[in-house]
Amino acid sequence: MKQVSKKPQVLLFVESSRAYGRGCLQGVAGYLRAHNGWDVFHLERGLGEAVPAELMGHQFDGVIARAENESTARAIDQLGRWVIDLRGSFAPRRGVTIDTDSRDCAQMAVDYFVERGFRRIAFCGYQGVDFSGARGDALVEICEQNGIETERLDLVLADKTAVNAPMEGVLRHEANAEIVETALVKWLQRQSLPCAVFACNDVCGRQVVRAAVNTGYRVPEQLAVLGVDNDEVICDLTNPPLSSIEPDAYRIGFEGASVLDHLLAGEDGAASSCGLAEGDREKLDPATAKFLASIPASKEESYCHRMTISPRRVVTRFSTDVLAVDDPDLSAAIEFIRDKACDGIGVSDVAKCVAISRATLERRFRGSLDRTPREEIERVRLERAKTLLLQTDYGLDRIASMTAYSKAPHLITAFRRQTGMTPAVFRKRHRRT
Repeated sequence: MKQVSKKPQVLLFVESSRAYGRGCLQGVAGYLRAHNGWDVFHLERGLGEAVPAELMGHQFDGVIARAENESTARAIDQLGRWVIDLRGSFAPRRGVTIDTDSRDCAQMAVDYFVERGFRRIAFCGYQGVDFSGARGDALVEICEQNGIETERLDLVLADKTAVNAPMEGVLRHEANAEIVETALVKWLQRQSLPCAVFACNDVCGRQVVRAAVNTGYRVPEQLAVLGVDNDEVICDLTNPPLSSIEPDAYRIGFEGASVLDHLLAGEDGAASSCGLAEGDREKLDPATAKFLASIPASKEESYCHRMTISPRRVVTRFSTDVLAVDDPDLSAAIEFIRDKACDGIGVSDVAKCVAISRATLERRFRGSLDRTPREEIERVRLERAKTLLLQTDYGLDRIASMTAYSKAPHLITAFRRQTGMTPAVFRKRHRRT
Protein backbone atom coordinates (compact mmCIF):
# COMPACT_ATOMS: atom_id res chain seq x y z
CA MET A 1 0.00 0.00 0.00
CA LYS A 2 1.31 3.44 -0.94
CA GLN A 3 2.11 5.55 2.12
CA VAL A 4 0.35 8.91 2.22
CA SER A 5 2.79 11.68 3.14
CA LYS A 6 1.86 13.82 6.10
CA LYS A 7 1.01 17.41 5.32
CA PRO A 8 3.16 20.07 7.03
CA GLN A 9 1.43 21.65 10.02
CA VAL A 10 1.49 25.44 9.76
CA LEU A 11 0.29 27.96 12.34
CA LEU A 12 -1.03 31.36 11.21
CA PHE A 13 -0.52 33.85 14.04
CA VAL A 14 -1.47 37.08 12.24
CA GLU A 15 -3.93 39.62 13.59
CA SER A 16 -7.26 40.12 11.84
CA SER A 17 -8.06 43.29 13.81
CA ARG A 18 -6.43 45.63 11.26
CA ALA A 19 -6.39 45.86 7.49
CA TYR A 20 -2.66 45.10 7.20
CA GLY A 21 -2.97 41.76 8.98
CA ARG A 22 -6.15 40.87 7.07
CA GLY A 23 -4.37 41.63 3.81
CA CYS A 24 -1.50 39.33 4.78
CA LEU A 25 -3.96 36.56 5.65
CA GLN A 26 -5.70 36.99 2.30
CA GLY A 27 -2.32 36.65 0.56
CA VAL A 28 -1.59 33.42 2.42
CA ALA A 29 -5.07 32.18 1.48
CA GLY A 30 -4.40 33.08 -2.15
CA TYR A 31 -1.28 30.95 -2.12
CA LEU A 32 -3.05 28.05 -0.44
CA ARG A 33 -5.91 28.13 -2.96
CA ALA A 34 -3.36 27.43 -5.68
CA HIS A 35 -1.38 24.78 -3.78
CA ASN A 36 -3.42 23.38 -0.85
CA GLY A 37 -0.60 21.41 0.71
CA TRP A 38 -0.63 22.34 4.40
CA ASP A 39 -2.60 21.45 7.49
CA VAL A 40 -3.34 25.02 8.64
CA PHE A 41 -4.09 26.24 12.17
CA HIS A 42 -5.42 29.80 12.37
CA LEU A 43 -6.00 31.69 15.60
CA GLU A 44 -8.13 34.86 15.59
CA ARG A 45 -6.14 37.56 17.38
CA GLY A 46 -5.56 41.25 17.75
CA LEU A 47 -2.25 43.01 17.24
CA GLY A 48 -0.20 42.68 20.42
CA GLU A 49 -1.98 39.65 21.86
CA ALA A 50 0.35 37.12 23.50
CA VAL A 51 0.73 33.54 22.36
CA PRO A 52 -1.86 31.44 24.26
CA ALA A 53 -0.34 29.22 26.93
CA GLU A 54 -2.16 26.22 25.42
CA LEU A 55 0.06 26.44 22.32
CA MET A 56 3.36 26.38 24.17
CA GLY A 57 5.04 23.01 23.87
CA HIS A 58 3.41 22.26 20.51
CA GLN A 59 5.80 22.04 17.56
CA PHE A 60 4.64 23.20 14.12
CA ASP A 61 6.54 22.67 10.91
CA GLY A 62 6.16 26.36 10.17
CA VAL A 63 4.66 29.53 11.63
CA ILE A 64 3.57 32.64 9.72
CA ALA A 65 3.21 35.44 12.23
CA ARG A 66 3.32 39.17 12.98
CA ALA A 67 5.10 39.65 16.29
CA GLU A 68 4.42 43.06 17.85
CA ASN A 69 6.78 42.68 20.80
CA GLU A 70 9.86 40.74 21.82
CA SER A 71 8.11 38.40 24.25
CA THR A 72 5.67 37.29 21.53
CA ALA A 73 8.54 36.85 19.07
CA ARG A 74 10.45 34.62 21.51
CA ALA A 75 7.36 32.50 22.11
CA ILE A 76 6.73 32.11 18.38
CA ASP A 77 10.35 31.02 17.87
CA GLN A 78 9.66 28.05 20.14
CA LEU A 79 6.60 26.96 18.15
CA GLY A 80 7.96 26.40 14.66
CA ARG A 81 10.95 24.84 12.93
CA TRP A 82 10.67 27.72 10.46
CA VAL A 83 9.13 31.13 11.20
CA ILE A 84 8.05 33.68 8.60
CA ASP A 85 7.55 37.05 10.32
CA LEU A 86 5.45 39.57 8.38
CA ARG A 87 5.92 42.41 10.87
CA GLY A 88 9.65 42.96 10.37
CA SER A 89 10.60 44.05 13.90
CA PHE A 90 12.00 40.85 15.40
CA ALA A 91 14.07 38.46 13.34
CA PRO A 92 13.21 34.81 14.01
CA ARG A 93 16.02 32.46 14.96
CA ARG A 94 15.38 30.38 11.86
CA GLY A 95 13.33 31.88 9.07
CA VAL A 96 12.56 35.08 7.19
CA THR A 97 11.15 38.53 7.88
CA ILE A 98 9.13 40.26 5.16
CA ASP A 99 8.07 43.88 5.58
CA THR A 100 6.88 46.92 3.64
CA ASP A 101 9.82 48.94 2.31
CA SER A 102 10.08 52.07 4.48
CA ARG A 103 12.15 54.05 2.01
CA ASP A 104 9.73 53.32 -0.81
CA CYS A 105 6.89 54.57 1.41
CA ALA A 106 8.75 57.81 2.08
CA GLN A 107 9.64 58.26 -1.60
CA MET A 108 6.02 57.69 -2.58
CA ALA A 109 4.90 60.30 -0.03
CA VAL A 110 7.42 62.88 -1.27
CA ASP A 111 6.52 62.32 -4.94
CA TYR A 112 2.83 62.56 -4.10
CA PHE A 113 3.14 65.84 -2.18
CA VAL A 114 5.54 67.43 -4.66
CA GLU A 115 3.09 66.67 -7.48
CA ARG A 116 0.51 68.63 -5.49
CA GLY A 117 2.77 71.63 -5.19
CA PHE A 118 3.99 71.28 -1.59
CA ARG A 119 7.46 72.63 -0.86
CA ARG A 120 7.40 71.80 2.85
CA ILE A 121 6.91 68.19 4.01
CA ALA A 122 7.02 67.25 7.69
CA PHE A 123 7.02 63.84 9.36
CA CYS A 124 5.13 62.73 12.46
CA GLY A 125 5.72 59.39 14.14
CA TYR A 126 6.36 57.55 17.40
CA GLN A 127 9.74 57.53 19.11
CA GLY A 128 11.06 54.02 19.64
CA VAL A 129 8.81 52.32 17.06
CA ASP A 130 11.03 50.73 14.42
CA PHE A 131 8.97 51.25 11.27
CA SER A 132 8.19 54.82 12.31
CA GLY A 133 11.86 55.61 12.77
CA ALA A 134 12.77 54.06 9.41
CA ARG A 135 10.06 55.98 7.54
CA GLY A 136 10.99 59.24 9.26
CA ASP A 137 14.70 58.80 8.53
CA ALA A 138 13.96 58.08 4.88
CA LEU A 139 11.63 61.05 4.47
CA VAL A 140 14.09 63.53 5.99
CA GLU A 141 16.92 62.17 3.85
CA ILE A 142 14.89 62.32 0.62
CA CYS A 143 13.67 65.85 1.37
CA GLU A 144 17.19 67.09 2.14
CA GLN A 145 18.56 65.51 -1.03
CA ASN A 146 15.91 67.32 -3.09
CA GLY A 147 16.03 70.71 -1.37
CA ILE A 148 12.59 70.31 0.23
CA GLU A 149 12.02 72.01 3.57
CA THR A 150 11.28 69.41 6.23
CA GLU A 151 10.83 68.93 9.97
CA ARG A 152 10.20 65.92 12.16
CA LEU A 153 8.27 65.10 15.32
CA ASP A 154 8.61 61.77 17.10
CA LEU A 155 5.97 61.59 19.82
CA VAL A 156 7.27 60.20 23.12
CA LEU A 157 5.39 58.29 25.76
CA ALA A 158 4.15 60.33 28.68
CA ASP A 159 5.75 59.47 32.03
CA LYS A 160 2.53 58.14 33.45
CA THR A 161 2.39 55.43 30.76
CA ALA A 162 5.90 54.18 31.47
CA VAL A 163 4.89 51.70 34.19
CA ASN A 164 2.25 49.01 34.35
CA ALA A 165 1.24 49.68 30.74
CA PRO A 166 -1.32 47.11 29.50
CA MET A 167 0.04 47.30 25.92
CA GLU A 168 3.41 47.09 24.22
CA GLY A 169 4.88 48.30 20.95
CA VAL A 170 3.06 50.64 18.59
CA LEU A 171 -0.29 50.07 20.34
CA ARG A 172 1.04 51.69 23.48
CA HIS A 173 2.31 54.72 21.57
CA GLU A 174 -0.96 55.07 19.67
CA ALA A 175 -3.01 54.97 22.86
CA ASN A 176 -0.75 57.54 24.51
CA ALA A 177 -0.94 59.96 21.57
CA GLU A 178 -4.71 59.53 21.42
CA ILE A 179 -4.98 61.07 24.88
CA VAL A 180 -1.96 63.39 25.12
CA GLU A 181 -2.27 65.89 22.24
CA THR A 182 -0.40 68.92 23.62
CA ALA A 183 3.00 68.23 22.01
CA LEU A 184 1.40 67.57 18.63
CA VAL A 185 -0.66 70.78 18.74
CA LYS A 186 2.38 72.88 19.70
CA TRP A 187 4.40 71.32 16.89
CA LEU A 188 1.69 72.00 14.31
CA GLN A 189 1.43 75.63 15.44
CA ARG A 190 5.12 76.12 14.59
CA GLN A 191 4.73 74.91 10.99
CA SER A 192 4.83 77.31 8.07
CA LEU A 193 1.69 76.92 5.97
CA PRO A 194 0.81 75.37 3.64
CA CYS A 195 2.46 72.18 4.88
CA ALA A 196 2.17 68.49 4.10
CA VAL A 197 2.54 65.92 6.89
CA PHE A 198 3.55 62.31 6.30
CA ALA A 199 2.44 60.23 9.30
CA CYS A 200 4.07 56.91 10.15
CA ASN A 201 0.72 55.04 9.99
CA ASP A 202 -3.00 55.67 9.75
CA VAL A 203 -3.59 55.99 13.49
CA CYS A 204 -0.88 58.64 13.70
CA GLY A 205 -2.36 60.33 10.63
CA ARG A 206 -5.77 60.45 12.27
CA GLN A 207 -4.22 62.00 15.36
CA VAL A 208 -2.48 64.67 13.25
CA VAL A 209 -5.74 65.52 11.46
CA ARG A 210 -7.63 65.82 14.73
CA ALA A 211 -4.95 68.02 16.27
CA ALA A 212 -4.88 70.20 13.15
CA VAL A 213 -8.64 70.70 13.22
CA ASN A 214 -8.53 71.48 16.95
CA THR A 215 -5.75 74.00 16.26
CA GLY A 216 -7.99 75.74 13.74
CA TYR A 217 -6.15 74.72 10.59
CA ARG A 218 -8.06 73.90 7.42
CA VAL A 219 -7.41 70.36 6.20
CA PRO A 220 -6.27 69.95 3.44
CA GLU A 221 -5.97 73.59 2.29
CA GLN A 222 -3.44 74.57 4.98
CA LEU A 223 -2.32 71.18 6.23
CA ALA A 224 -2.46 68.02 4.07
CA VAL A 225 -2.02 64.71 5.89
CA LEU A 226 -1.05 61.28 4.53
CA GLY A 227 -0.91 58.03 6.51
CA VAL A 228 0.26 54.48 5.78
CA ASP A 229 -1.67 51.17 5.77
CA ASN A 230 -4.91 52.31 4.05
CA ASP A 231 -7.02 50.84 6.84
CA GLU A 232 -10.43 51.90 5.56
CA VAL A 233 -12.06 51.89 8.99
CA ILE A 234 -9.42 54.19 10.49
CA CYS A 235 -9.24 56.41 7.39
CA ASP A 236 -13.01 56.83 7.07
CA LEU A 237 -13.44 57.52 10.80
CA THR A 238 -11.02 60.42 10.46
CA ASN A 239 -12.71 63.79 9.96
CA PRO A 240 -11.98 64.72 7.22
CA PRO A 241 -11.21 61.24 5.77
CA LEU A 242 -7.53 60.36 5.66
CA SER A 243 -5.49 59.67 2.52
CA SER A 244 -3.10 56.77 2.91
CA ILE A 245 -0.35 54.74 1.28
CA GLU A 246 -1.60 51.23 0.62
CA PRO A 247 1.00 48.54 1.40
CA ASP A 248 0.99 45.38 -0.67
CA ALA A 249 -0.08 43.26 2.30
CA TYR A 250 -1.62 40.63 0.02
CA ARG A 251 1.71 40.20 -1.76
CA ILE A 252 3.57 40.06 1.56
CA GLY A 253 1.32 37.21 2.73
CA PHE A 254 1.56 35.39 -0.61
CA GLU A 255 5.34 35.67 -0.75
CA GLY A 256 5.61 34.66 2.91
CA ALA A 257 3.68 31.47 2.20
CA SER A 258 5.76 30.70 -0.88
CA VAL A 259 9.02 31.20 1.02
CA LEU A 260 7.86 28.94 3.86
CA ASP A 261 6.86 26.30 1.33
CA HIS A 262 10.32 26.46 -0.20
CA LEU A 263 11.99 26.14 3.21
CA LEU A 264 9.85 23.14 4.13
CA ALA A 265 10.61 21.52 0.79
CA GLY A 266 14.34 22.08 1.38
CA GLU A 267 14.13 20.16 4.65
CA ASP A 268 12.53 17.22 2.86
CA GLY A 269 15.19 17.32 0.15
CA ALA A 270 12.51 17.47 -2.53
CA ALA A 271 9.61 19.60 -3.63
CA SER A 272 6.70 19.46 -1.22
CA SER A 273 3.19 18.65 -2.32
CA CYS A 274 2.48 22.37 -2.61
CA GLY A 275 5.90 23.43 -3.89
CA LEU A 276 6.34 26.05 -6.55
CA ALA A 277 5.58 24.95 -10.07
CA GLU A 278 7.57 26.55 -12.87
CA GLY A 279 4.69 28.82 -13.90
CA ASP A 280 4.15 30.01 -10.33
CA ARG A 281 7.56 31.65 -10.19
CA GLU A 282 6.34 34.26 -12.65
CA LYS A 283 3.81 35.42 -10.04
CA LEU A 284 6.46 36.06 -7.41
CA ASP A 285 7.87 39.45 -6.51
CA PRO A 286 11.33 39.67 -8.17
CA ALA A 287 12.96 40.11 -4.75
CA THR A 288 11.29 36.90 -3.57
CA ALA A 289 12.37 34.93 -6.62
CA LYS A 290 15.96 36.12 -6.12
CA PHE A 291 15.80 35.22 -2.44
CA LEU A 292 14.41 31.75 -3.09
CA ALA A 293 17.28 31.01 -5.44
CA SER A 294 19.78 31.95 -2.70
CA ILE A 295 18.40 29.76 0.12
CA PRO A 296 20.68 26.83 0.98
CA ALA A 297 19.41 23.31 1.54
CA SER A 298 18.66 24.12 5.14
CA LYS A 299 20.07 21.83 7.77
CA GLU A 300 21.53 24.84 9.59
CA GLU A 301 20.81 25.53 13.22
CA SER A 302 20.01 29.16 12.49
CA TYR A 303 19.25 31.05 9.32
CA CYS A 304 17.41 34.34 8.88
CA HIS A 305 16.94 36.63 5.92
CA ARG A 306 15.14 39.96 5.61
CA MET A 307 13.30 41.15 2.52
CA THR A 308 11.04 44.12 1.82
CA ILE A 309 8.21 44.72 -0.63
CA SER A 310 7.21 48.08 -2.08
CA PRO A 311 3.80 49.63 -1.29
CA ARG A 312 1.16 49.61 -4.01
CA ARG A 313 -0.17 53.16 -4.33
CA VAL A 314 -1.54 56.25 -2.60
CA VAL A 315 -5.30 56.22 -1.98
CA THR A 316 -6.47 59.82 -2.06
CA ARG A 317 -9.20 60.96 0.29
CA PHE A 318 -10.15 64.42 1.49
CA SER A 319 -7.12 65.02 3.75
CA THR A 320 -4.79 65.57 0.75
CA ASP A 321 -7.24 66.43 -2.03
CA VAL A 322 -5.67 69.81 -2.77
CA LEU A 323 -2.85 71.47 -4.67
CA ALA A 324 -0.75 73.84 -2.57
CA VAL A 325 -0.16 77.19 -4.29
CA ASP A 326 0.13 80.76 -3.03
CA ASP A 327 -1.34 82.37 -6.17
CA PRO A 328 -5.11 83.04 -5.60
CA ASP A 329 -5.91 82.91 -9.34
CA LEU A 330 -4.02 79.66 -9.76
CA SER A 331 -5.71 78.20 -6.67
CA ALA A 332 -9.12 79.07 -8.12
CA ALA A 333 -8.14 77.51 -11.47
CA ILE A 334 -7.03 74.31 -9.75
CA GLU A 335 -10.26 74.08 -7.79
CA PHE A 336 -12.27 74.64 -10.99
CA ILE A 337 -10.34 71.86 -12.75
CA ARG A 338 -10.84 69.50 -9.81
CA ASP A 339 -14.59 70.08 -9.89
CA LYS A 340 -15.17 70.20 -13.65
CA ALA A 341 -12.40 68.20 -15.37
CA CYS A 342 -14.66 65.21 -16.01
CA ASP A 343 -17.33 67.45 -17.52
CA GLY A 344 -15.21 68.00 -20.63
CA ILE A 345 -13.77 71.46 -19.92
CA GLY A 346 -10.82 72.87 -21.84
CA VAL A 347 -8.04 75.31 -21.00
CA SER A 348 -10.06 78.24 -22.35
CA ASP A 349 -12.87 77.41 -19.89
CA VAL A 350 -10.38 77.55 -17.01
CA ALA A 351 -8.95 80.90 -18.17
CA LYS A 352 -12.45 82.32 -18.49
CA CYS A 353 -13.40 81.11 -15.00
CA VAL A 354 -10.51 82.96 -13.32
CA ALA A 355 -10.63 85.94 -15.70
CA ILE A 356 -6.99 85.87 -16.85
CA SER A 357 -5.50 85.31 -20.28
CA ARG A 358 -4.68 81.83 -21.45
CA ALA A 359 -1.01 82.75 -21.85
CA THR A 360 -0.85 84.02 -18.25
CA LEU A 361 -2.58 80.89 -17.00
CA GLU A 362 -0.12 78.68 -18.86
CA ARG A 363 2.86 80.62 -17.46
CA ARG A 364 1.61 80.46 -13.86
CA PHE A 365 0.90 76.73 -14.09
CA ARG A 366 4.39 76.01 -15.38
CA GLY A 367 5.99 78.28 -12.80
CA SER A 368 4.19 76.73 -9.78
CA LEU A 369 3.41 73.15 -10.80
CA ASP A 370 5.82 72.48 -13.67
CA ARG A 371 2.96 71.33 -15.89
CA THR A 372 0.35 72.89 -18.18
CA PRO A 373 -3.36 73.41 -17.44
CA ARG A 374 -4.11 70.75 -20.07
CA GLU A 375 -1.86 68.26 -18.26
CA GLU A 376 -3.59 69.05 -14.98
CA ILE A 377 -7.02 68.48 -16.52
CA GLU A 378 -5.88 65.12 -17.85
CA ARG A 379 -4.28 64.20 -14.51
CA VAL A 380 -7.58 64.78 -12.69
CA ARG A 381 -9.51 62.80 -15.31
CA LEU A 382 -7.14 59.85 -15.08
CA GLU A 383 -7.19 59.85 -11.28
CA ARG A 384 -10.97 59.60 -11.49
CA ALA A 385 -10.64 56.79 -14.05
CA LYS A 386 -8.31 54.89 -11.70
CA THR A 387 -10.83 55.19 -8.87
CA LEU A 388 -13.62 53.87 -11.09
CA LEU A 389 -11.46 50.99 -12.31
CA LEU A 390 -10.71 49.86 -8.76
CA GLN A 391 -14.03 50.57 -7.05
CA THR A 392 -16.58 49.59 -9.71
CA ASP A 393 -17.16 46.90 -12.33
CA TYR A 394 -17.94 49.47 -15.03
CA GLY A 395 -16.73 48.76 -18.55
CA LEU A 396 -14.20 51.01 -20.28
CA ASP A 397 -16.81 52.74 -22.46
CA ARG A 398 -18.79 53.80 -19.39
CA ILE A 399 -15.67 54.95 -17.52
CA ALA A 400 -14.54 56.89 -20.60
CA SER A 401 -17.88 58.69 -20.80
CA MET A 402 -17.70 59.52 -17.07
CA THR A 403 -14.22 61.04 -17.42
CA ALA A 404 -14.74 63.11 -20.60
CA TYR A 405 -12.84 60.76 -22.93
CA SER A 406 -16.06 59.93 -24.81
CA LYS A 407 -14.89 56.49 -26.01
CA ALA A 408 -12.74 53.69 -24.61
CA PRO A 409 -9.90 53.99 -27.19
CA HIS A 410 -9.30 57.62 -26.19
CA LEU A 411 -9.15 56.62 -22.51
CA ILE A 412 -6.80 53.72 -23.24
CA THR A 413 -4.40 55.98 -25.16
CA ALA A 414 -4.29 58.61 -22.41
CA PHE A 415 -4.04 56.00 -19.66
CA ARG A 416 -1.16 54.17 -21.34
CA ARG A 417 0.65 57.47 -21.93
CA GLN A 418 0.53 58.33 -18.21
CA THR A 419 0.96 54.92 -16.57
CA GLY A 420 2.66 52.75 -19.18
CA MET A 421 -0.15 50.20 -19.01
CA THR A 422 -3.72 49.79 -20.23
CA PRO A 423 -6.71 50.33 -17.91
CA ALA A 424 -7.40 46.57 -18.00
CA VAL A 425 -3.88 45.73 -16.83
CA PHE A 426 -4.09 48.41 -14.11
CA ARG A 427 -7.37 46.98 -12.84
CA LYS A 428 -6.02 43.43 -12.81
CA ARG A 429 -2.77 44.41 -11.09
CA HIS A 430 -4.16 46.71 -8.39
CA ARG A 431 -7.61 45.41 -7.62
CA ARG A 432 -8.15 42.71 -5.01
CA THR A 433 -11.23 40.53 -5.27
